[in-house]
Amino acid sequence: MKQKKELTGKCVLKIALLVVVAAIFLFCFMLYASVKTKSTSLNKITPFQEILNKPLSLVRDVELFIEEFPTNDDFPHLITDRYQRNYQYLHERLTIEVPDARFIVKIPAGQQVVFSKATMYTNGVSGSSKPCLFGAIDYNGKKYKVEYQWGDQSIGRRFDKTPESWSFPMAPWQTKIDLNFYKLPIAQWW
Repeated sequence: MKQKKELTGKCVLKIALLVVVAAIFLFCFMLYASVKTKSTSLNKITPFQEILNKPLSLVRDVELFIEEFPTNDDFPHLITDRYQRNYQYLHERLTIEVPDARFIVKIPAGQQVVFSKATMYTNGVSGSSKPCLFGAIDYNGKKYKVEYQWGDQSIGRRFDKTPESWSFPMAPWQTKIDLNFYKLPIAQWW
């Protein structure tokens, strides 16, 4: 018969240390997973699917900015116009002592922008979401990779648990505002 191996103090200490290290690793992983920004594709969701991969003619002037920390590093330029909620905020950020945004160029109406993808981002800390379009615009011989933050969620409709809680302010390629509300998916963890 085989003799049963006794647990020594050294063996118990190794097991306890292994459990503590695994617990710390698991805690760090769960903390990271809960606070990281989550994203999900909006490419097949209305109203985004109707405008993706189509040239859209701008009916109003737009301004391009570069933020210190863009949402997507592959699309560093942020498009805004006077109808966007971030328009005034971006202009105010230019006046602070160390600006974290930089004005690039004003692009006149008549130019075309082509968006190739749409993504919903949800901040892991605040829980706020922002739908973004990503694409390119050619102007004066330069190609700018751009982001356009488009969509506002009605807080009242959200708290009332109405799925259709997203509206879209008039974009620079639109001539009239869309008064409909839409249901957008929440951003996923991975």
